[in-house]
Amino acid sequence: MSRRRPSEEYEPSPRELLDGLVVGSPRGGEYPVGAAGEITLCRLRKRLMTAGVDRLQYLATGDRVRFFRSPEEPERGRIDEVLPRTSELSRGRPGKPPQLIVVNLDQVLIVAAVAEPDLSLHRLDRFLILADCAEIEPLIILNKLDLDDDGTALAELAAIYEPLGYRVLGTSAETGEGLAELQAALTGRVSAVVGVSGAGKSTLLNTLDPSFELATQEVMDIGKGRHTTTASSLLPLACGGWVADTPGIKTVSPLPGLIPADELAEHFVELEPFVGACQFNNCTHRAEPGCQARAALAAGEIAASRFDSYLRLFEELRAAE
Repeated sequence: MSRRRPSEEYEPSPRELLDGLVVGSPRGGEYPVGAAGEITLCRLRKRLMTAGVDRLQYLATGDRVRFFRSPEEPERGRIDEVLPRTSELSRGRPGKPPQLIVVNLDQVLIVAAVAEPDLSLHRLDRFLILADCAEIEPLIILNKLDLDDDGTALAELAAIYEPLGYRVLGTSAETGEGLAELQAALTGRVSAVVGVSGAGKSTLLNTLDPSFELATQEVMDIGKGRHTTTASSLLPLACGGWVADTPGIKTVSPLPGLIPADELAEHFVELEPFVGACQFNNCTHRAEPGCQARAALAAGEIAASRFDSYLRLFEELRAAE
């Protein structure tokens, strides 16, 4: 039997239009739209697809829309309006346009693991730059605390990032440590969970709400996680709000195509005050004389790991240019 869909010519009354969120990727030309705890499969009105931009490619997980449900088949409907975005979380792809991950976020949770895979501060800094480029509040999650044999990993991470204004939270799905604080941070907000494959993103979400049933796998012996999530999807939280589980990223390259090398320092909290303050206005803080940032590094005012991340990312961006 053919599906009954709203006529393209039908003009709904204002009271028929509902506010909703695109909560996943389209299937068969229909987007899953969440509203009031229900999912409606909606197609785009044709005029949206011919408004000077390919709306089928434009719509992303997290887009806020106005839609109405078919009177004959309430589980289906039509998107009549796409509202302006407040944020876009993207990552760069060498040689390709940036890839949208999710939009309209209140915060991004950056999940790193104590071990399995090994903790990399450089990867963490890459995700922080990704969040800063999108002007989205980050929350650093150090997961798998049960693998921290001497119990110092969380304190050491906090010592680097909390003075910069970042919040750091430790969690363990195995022991339950930090899960109440994590749930409180998610309540009533639209969040995305990012991090390299194997860091335990999906496991954390499954522990908070077993009904999510997100796929997980063991970490490979070589220390790199397997991809288990293949597309971003927004999940409704019982405590209120939405959370996006995002595709695992083995090699984080959020920057090429997003910002030029000369603007990188502006995205490092501790380096931004030195922009234009060195002996040379265009100082890149690498080897120029009279560099105030390098003087601060020598004085112990800037963490060596953070400065190393800056230098490595600068060279990557300059090479891409």
